[in-house]
Amino acid sequence: MSQSAWSKVSARKAAEVCGQYELSKDARKVLRDGLTPQQFIELLVQAGRFLDAVDFLAHALPRREAVWWACLGIRHAQGTELPPKELAALTAVVDWVLEPDEPKRRAAQAAGEAADLATPAGCAAFAVYGSDGSLGPPNLPEVPPEPFMTAKAVAGSLALASVQGDPATMPAVQRELVELGIAIAEGKVVWPAVTKAAPANRP
Repeated sequence: MSQSAWSKVSARKAAEVCGQYELSKDARKVLRDGLTPQQFIELLVQAGRFLDAVDFLAHALPRREAVWWACLGIRHAQGTELPPKELAALTAVVDWVLEPDEPKRRAAQAAGEAADLATPAGCAAFAVYGSDGSLGPPNLPEVPPEPFMTAKAVAGSLALASVQGDPATMPAVQRELVELGIAIAEGKVVWPAVTKAAPANRP
């Protein structure tokens, strides 16, 4: 597994990230004082605890990078043929990643609810919804999201995506999702730049 620096992860010790959520019993057995995030992930992968590694990476990455990981992971695990509502939700999520703003956050919320938040794409849209802003209607007092709402939804999205296919291939898919998350943490897999069309010349 790659030992490159994780340019997208600010935590220097795994314990900093693990303090943000409740580790599984098996993950707690692996965690030791002084481990770097890379070392902790390596140990989790060696133990076959791929979903624990997904959970950790979802909390270690910045929100935008974590959501981008969910987008790519869903495509990797489920392929390109998604049901229409799930495809619309995933498209809304990608739109937000490319240009994160409030209208796109709200659009992802609506698309995710239409797709069902229990689907991988719907869960990814929920991750966008919890990334910032208010969870309440725009005309009511602000209801801030929980601090790690996006991380939890990203981890849930990828866990759901990993079990959609043949059970025999599930461990391999989960490992591939972890490797994809590591590549994002290293800054090797980034979203495409958005280029805006120049305004037309006026007479």
